[in-house]
Amino acid sequence: MRKYKFYVFVILIFWGAGMECGAQSVFKLLNMNVRLSGEMVGYDAVPFADYIKEYDPDFVTLQEVDFKTARNGSKDFTTELAAELGYFSAFGKAIDYQQGEYGVAILSKFPIEKISNTQLTGNPAEMKEQRTVLYVEVKDPESRQRLGIAATHLDHSTEEVRASMIRQLKSAVSSKIPVLLAGDFNAHPSSPTIAVEMTDWQRICNNFATFPSGTPQSKIDYILGNPAGAWVVEDYTVLTNTADLTDHCAMFTEIRLNELQE
Repeated sequence: MRKYKFYVFVILIFWGAGMECGAQSVFKLLNMNVRLSGEMVGYDAVPFADYIKEYDPDFVTLQEVDFKTARNGSKDFTTELAAELGYFSAFGKAIDYQQGEYGVAILSKFPIEKISNTQLTGNPAEMKEQRTVLYVEVKDPESRQRLGIAATHLDHSTEEVRASMIRQLKSAVSSKIPVLLAGDFNAHPSSPTIAVEMTDWQRICNNFATFPSGTPQSKIDYILGNPAGAWVVEDYTVLTNTADLTDHCAMFTEIRLNELQE
């Protein structure tokens, strides 16, 4: 009688080791108001690209960005900057301006899967300028974590206008996935815009001044995260070395999401 031997092979497949067991995701974000889309450097994207490369962020949020305006020589600043960096990009129009558009932008190392741009308004009698919030969703290819990134630049008119804009902004971004929000809020930390309207978001930044660049005296730029309590700030720095590029300091943060979230 012929005997047969049976061998059982056990194959262990580690698909994204640690991803399903409370894995942690670390992200780097840099925020910058680029001062009329690079007015101080002749509307050239290259000096900004060189600066950003020093910090190697996963995401860049930008304010005061032109899209093919007369003053910037009909340049697509966002696309030019993204091309210099090798990033994906999105532009969000706030207003029509000089035969082109003016607003905010987001650059991302990760492919952008969703884009929305929501106009923010206030009392017409008080509002100086209509603003916007640009929101994108991405997925980290390593951890598979989905993440929302939002950029905004609030009006500089009144607290009532800014508070109204904040409420609209929060309704426009997703509450189903973790979100990082950054921008020029034109509001001090003790103002209702920040101290009242943003209390349900986690402060990623501190209260160190961000304006003007070089010798900052006023805190008006912020990075915040939602949900509150989900983020651990590994590093946060107000970058005062931007005086040759813009009138705002940049903000850089390295943050850890406590655990993967749907």
